[in-house]
Amino acid sequence: IIIIMMDQHLFLPSSIITSGTTLLLFLLLSSLQSTSHAFNPSSITTPLLTRLQDIQCELALSIGRIPGTAMPPEWAASGAKLGLTLELEFTSDTADYKMSKERLLLQGNDNTSSSSKLYTTIPLNEPSFITTQGTQLVKVLPGAYGCQIQQVQSQQYALRFFVDFPDGAVRNDVELPPERIYFLSSCWNNGDNDEGNEGSSLLLRRAVERQRKLEEGIEEITRQLDKIEEKQQQQQNLFQKAMKFRESVDLVERRGKLKVQLEELEQIYPLDSGKVIRGPNNILFAKEGVIAVKRLRGAMGTREQYHWIGTFTFNEFFEDE
Repeated sequence: IIIIMMDQHLFLPSSIITSGTTLLLFLLLSSLQSTSHAFNPSSITTPLLTRLQDIQCELALSIGRIPGTAMPPEWAASGAKLGLTLELEFTSDTADYKMSKERLLLQGNDNTSSSSKLYTTIPLNEPSFITTQGTQLVKVLPGAYGCQIQQVQSQQYALRFFVDFPDGAVRNDVELPPERIYFLSSCWNNGDNDEGNEGSSLLLRRAVERQRKLEEGIEEITRQLDKIEEKQQQQQNLFQKAMKFRESVDLVERRGKLKVQLEELEQIYPLDSGKVIRGPNNILFAKEGVIAVKRLRGAMGTREQYHWIGTFTFNEFFEDE
């Protein structure tokens, strides 16, 4: 039995919350949950995996300490960052046997290799960075990738992949360990779009409409509450004041429920264009993801722990030349 654990800083403090981090946190939380057994994961995942194949992209890596990480206290303690630009291709080649056993990439498929395939990721460049000794090249070796359904309703998938950094990289007190490095993010199947609606799928358009109605409902209740408060200030009759107070309590409860529905909707659908990037083959990608290393813990080494060592951003996608 292998237990997979993540760093506690999955719940990041407000000091490092960025415009995209709130969405990122929910995506990562969702990606760690098992997929519903009511569905056959292979039948759902395969179409998206097929469309991921042969996509090439540029990633901006920011290696450095994130509050809450379980990395040693001295690691990147200065707050410095190591920035790298990595170009990758998600190929159509099946990953080799050893790579296909990576449980993190298979999580959500009962951690078995029979229910889903992993495919190979290959680096298209050697990232570099500048030190006092000049330009330093970082060696990168091929890895693997996979995706699992997270939210059937919104067609949201957990996208996980890795590549190997055999020599690692060091800049000041920031070290990219010389080992396998994991990338976690999310993407959405936008496959039923049409050009007449700016590439938006029917599911996404319905979600946008639902978002609009929820926001309007919240605004209307807020206006009603403002009117009640104004009348209460003018009202002298204690009984009428009590009735207005009860009415306002009901409205506050209704508004709270609408806000919860809106938050849930915005967490599972890519409604904020600033937090997603449109990729090839009608796939939407969360712009930001998390970078992690694996550590084995426990007496028998049966607990896989993944410690955050930074974040990455999808910069762009490009065609095979």
